[in-house]
Amino acid sequence: MREEGGHRIAAIGLASWDEFLVLDRFPRPGLAEVVRAETDQSGGTTANVAAALARLGVRVTFAGMVGDDDRGRRLRDDLAAESIDVRHLRTSSRDPTDSGVILVTGTPPAMERTILWRQGARLRHGDYLPIEELFAHDLVVVDIDDLALRRLLVDLPMHVSPRTRLLGPLTYLIDASPEVGLDLALRHDYLVGNEDELCYLTESTTLDEAVTALREQLPLAQTRFAAISRGARGCLLVDRNGVRSLPALAVEVVDTTGAGDAFAAGVALGIVERWDLDRLGRFANAVGALAIRRLGARASLPTRVEAEEFGRSAAVLEADR
Repeated sequence: MREEGGHRIAAIGLASWDEFLVLDRFPRPGLAEVVRAETDQSGGTTANVAAALARLGVRVTFAGMVGDDDRGRRLRDDLAAESIDVRHLRTSSRDPTDSGVILVTGTPPAMERTILWRQGARLRHGDYLPIEELFAHDLVVVDIDDLALRRLLVDLPMHVSPRTRLLGPLTYLIDASPEVGLDLALRHDYLVGNEDELCYLTESTTLDEAVTALREQLPLAQTRFAAISRGARGCLLVDRNGVRSLPALAVEVVDTTGAGDAFAAGVALGIVERWDLDRLGRFANAVGALAIRRLGARASLPTRVEAEEFGRSAAVLEADR
């Protein structure tokens, strides 16, 4: 049960409807594969972060767009059922709800995901957002794929709300050129993403090169630190003082969909709780690990107590850097 008066986080971005198909292997051209299992459920990167935060006991406001259809109504109802404030989840009469087909192939732990994205209703530059209300939260997660709107939002705090803190997932910044994407990234107070995204944005061929390139930019940037997920290799926390590497935690892998979103939620909680980077990284690793125990991005999201207990008791995965 969430306590009244706790931290408040706003999440601005995407909600999507996910359809999962589980196959033994990825289909080869001209051949068929048997669907071993299937399900559908609420998803979308930003909505997943919001749901994970709500499970962790945070008061969350979600701002986004869905279509005027059954999937849009189900997405809204599912978020509201998590006690998320959905007053600013708008309905588009023009576009259907964003959705995707996710192919889950292979066997644990070597499982792969292929996402087929049907782009639908999403926030765009020019859409109304209650900036003053959203920016009054303790932290704002800006996870928008429209780069013009993203640039507008990350530039606003210095003009209208200097105390606002922005957490920027890297997910959609890699749709821009590396130069543009990195420039936008460094306008957030905090960054969260994975090693492939960081390598792309820094135009690096190795993670070591990417971390060095990022650290060279930090002294003159808005960004205080970056949390970089490495899956079974744990995570890196990068700031102006150095780099911390924290190991992953052992868990049975069923589906990694949404693991990065859950990791981002753990990072967000650590930010508003003002934890040191070691504690923040361990907790985010625990939340991300617990999110992969069932099929779907939200099926096994943990509570804060579950994540903290798992972080203390779980075995550490040993992996080469």
